[in-house]
Formats: sequence, structure tokens, C-alpha cells
Amino acid sequence: MKREFSEVFLLLNEFGKVKFQILKNELEAFHVHPGQIPMLFIISKNPGISQIEIAEKLKVFPSTVAIMIKRMEKVGLIKREKNEKDKRELKVFLTEKANNLIDKILGKLKIFEKESLKNFSEEEIETLKNLLNKMLKNLEAMKNDETI
Repeated sequence: MKREFSEVFLLLNEFGKVKFQILKNELEAFHVHPGQIPMLFIISKNPGISQIEIAEKLKVFPSTVAIMIKRMEKVGLIKREKNEKDKRELKVFLTEKANNLIDKILGKLKIFEKESLKNFSEEEIETLKNLLNKMLKNLEAMKNDETI
């Protein structure tokens, strides 16, 4: 069977767009953007984390994190406090509002995952995970300019 070069990537891209639209609609009531979810979970697991550490964990530029933090602070999801040891550094914490939302967001994500995979057998899910991990390793190797 002959396949178009970009078919897999088109499907992955379409999956990403549909996933984003669904999560955006589901999380709108919480004033949470789908792109903010990873940051919420990182801060939840690492209270007092610095913006630079968040950027490293998200693999984005610190300036991107700064913009996200300002937006999240504006809607009352996070707060920043000066580091007592280094006044130039800000520590980032979830607010009580965000802490109360974490379980609700996780619930929405679990429903999304369950619905996404509802017609898959356990074996198919395991195969999908293995294939996606393989693809990720190939892309990481490309990113790091290694031989695939």
C-alpha cells in the first residue's frame, strides 16, 4: 500500500487541532487555556519554582513563560513572590483558586483521554504508545542532530 509522505503528520496535526478545540471549550469555564495546563501541573508539583525552571521543564523560552504567567496571574491562577535569597528571582505558586481547579481539570483530561481511546483495545493502546514513543525518539535525535 502506497502512502503519502505527510499522511501521518497530517493526522497528528488534525488530532492536535481537534484536541485543542475540545479542551479549549471544556476549560473555558475555568478561565484556563489548554496551553496553560502543563504549567499548572508543573507548578502544582513544584511550588515556588522559578520562571526559568518552568521554561526548562516546558522546553520553551523564558519570555514565553513570562507572558503565560502574566496572563495566569491576571485571572487569579498563580502568584509570584520574590526569592528571599535572590531578589531578582521570582518564585511561582498556584493560588487557592488554581489548587481547587487542578482536580477538575484532571477530571476533564481523563474524560478526554477515555473518549479518545474508547474504541481501542488495551493491546492497540500499548501499540500506539510504543509507536508514538518511537516517533518521539526519532524526532529527539533529529533535534539533537544525531543519527536516526
